[in-house]
Amino acid sequence: MKKVLGSVLLLTSVYATAGENYFQTAWDAKGLIALEGAFGTAQTKLTESSPSGGDHVILNENGTSFGGGLKLGGESEDYRFFLSARYHDVEDYDYVSTVGLEMQYLIRAGEHFNIFLGLNGGLMSAQTTIGETEYTTNNPYAGADVGVNIDIVDNFGVELGIRANKSLGDQNEIGTVDYLAEGYASLVFKFTGAY
Repeated sequence: MKKVLGSVLLLTSVYATAGENYFQTAWDAKGLIALEGAFGTAQTKLTESSPSGGDHVILNENGTSFGGGLKLGGESEDYRFFLSARYHDVEDYDYVSTVGLEMQYLIRAGEHFNIFLGLNGGLMSAQTTIGETEYTTNNPYAGADVGVNIDIVDNFGVELGIRANKSLGDQNEIGTVDYLAEGYASLVFKFTGAY
């Protein structure tokens, strides 16, 4: 009986030690909620009356862009995925908004620091008013971003990056936003699991 109990205790302790070591080194996925603020530039297409009257002339203009948004997603050891919604305050526009999906590849530079390379895409909506006429466009967009993630504590971090999003719609539409290029900062709240 003592031999059986000894064998059971030995096997149990080996199993518990192996399990403990496994869970210490395993990566737990995390849910993420991020609040973002951004500043940058937007290239837009607007119109003005021609000097001879009658026809409108389409102009390419660059204007400043301020933005803010919300991102919901998750993080594994090497990747982050987000569903994002943003509002951009662009000169001469009633509104510009984007809704999309984002993926970041994480290059771990330390336990609480990483560099990321990302791709994103979705739908860009814009509206501008010229005279008494409103022009609204809804076009798909694609883009990329690069930056760093810094963990302040286990469940809170900061993301700093730059992003460029290019409209894939008809570039001759009046009121089109051709692209947005912004620097941004996000406050990232993490939940479920632990490092």
